[in-house]
Amino acid sequence: MSDIRWQTLQDSPYWQLLGMKVEYAAPNSARLFMFCGNELLQLFGQMHGGAIASLIDSSVAVALTLTLYPKERATTVELKVNYLEPVRAGKIYAESKIVKRGKKIIVGTTEVTDQDGRLVAIGTVTYMVLNTG
Repeated sequence: MSDIRWQTLQDSPYWQLLGMKVEYAAPNSARLFMFCGNELLQLFGQMHGGAIASLIDSSVAVALTLTLYPKERATTVELKVNYLEPVRAGKIYAESKIVKRGKKIIVGTTEVTDQDGRLVAIGTVTYMVLNTG
């Protein structure tokens, strides 16, 4: 499997900026969380959709990173999010699973829930597998 692990992703400046953390990671599945603080609110006092989308994308990335072979890397080619409920404060969780791992394309789905268990968003992410060698 790949020499790049989810810990590397978690250490990136972007993840640190948003406060994303890995709670669970395994090949083909992952669970991440982040807090909705004032710095992530949009004009109307709700968590910014871009922050939620980043959590979805990152959760699928963790799930797929543990399936990559040493000379493989992956990059997002499509991200679709449905926002179902507003988030104004507290912790949110993104639980992802890989639904298809092909030679060139990986597709994952994510459910985002708040700290009370409400489903607040769902997402589908498509990654392209890149061969570096």
